[in-house]
Amino acid sequence: MRLRRKRFFQTIASAACITVLVSGVAIVMWHIRENFIDDRITAQDLWENGSYQEIFDISGETLEEKPLDYEALVLRGFSAYQLALAQITAPDKAVYIEECIHSLRKATLVKNSGMEGAIQYVLGKAYYSKGAEYADLAVQSLEFAKQAGFFGDDMNEYLGIAYAALRDYPLSVAALTEALNSPRMEERLSDALLLSIANSYSAMDDFSMASAYLMRCIDTSKDDAAKRRARFALGDVYFRQEDYSAAEGQYTTILKDFGESAEAHYWLGEINAARNNMIRARAEWRRAVLVDPAHRSSRSRLALR
Repeated sequence: MRLRRKRFFQTIASAACITVLVSGVAIVMWHIRENFIDDRITAQDLWENGSYQEIFDISGETLEEKPLDYEALVLRGFSAYQLALAQITAPDKAVYIEECIHSLRKATLVKNSGMEGAIQYVLGKAYYSKGAEYADLAVQSLEFAKQAGFFGDDMNEYLGIAYAALRDYPLSVAALTEALNSPRMEERLSDALLLSIANSYSAMDDFSMASAYLMRCIDTSKDDAAKRRARFALGDVYFRQEDYSAAEGQYTTILKDFGESAEAHYWLGEINAARNNMIRARAEWRRAVLVDPAHRSSRSRLALR
């Protein structure tokens, strides 16, 4: 049954809050009394049922008639972000992300409603999804949300990675550490946070702290892929410190625990080259090319085109 738009966007009339979920984080959408689509179904019902396409379409129809309708702009932006998360291909996702940003930025120009924190939070995550070149806008929006008193469970995680993209590693570490220590942090996210914190410390040449977080990931993670990434990162930390024995131990463990790896053989070659053992170094690079004939670094070391 096609839902009608009857009384979909009513004037804000009370302080009753409709709470919805965006990426697993409960946020206050806005203060509203009756946002009926028809006599039985409200905007809240659609949101809780995950009917984001319905909200997106109906808000779009409203905006065709009233381009500056604030509630429609916010609904359009929020639903566009949710739809972006559901897309399989990058181009399809990009279309919804652009619509999210366009709608929410326009909403901020229409009026202030006490929802600025929530809007900037979603804007920050939308900018983040566009890549490192938008990290400054992601940080700007997320910090605005914080100052407005809005806190999403994943806000510090996004802030930390965005700050790292801007090479502001102290602020990256601070935000990621706060995210990791959050009592609501999900266990499945802790591996990524440990690795991100370690990477930021490594970028600051604080190898002691980088090693500590990488070892924590190796010791506590139940995910083999995370352990593998941590060992590669730890090997890099040791290599940069010229602790070649420790670095070698990480790469040989990778080969033992996770099977053949062109990258591990490449770095074993680099370790042997640093020790001036070019025969063993070239042997490792050749093994890397056998595992992955397209491994560029190894091919370059062997002067292969």
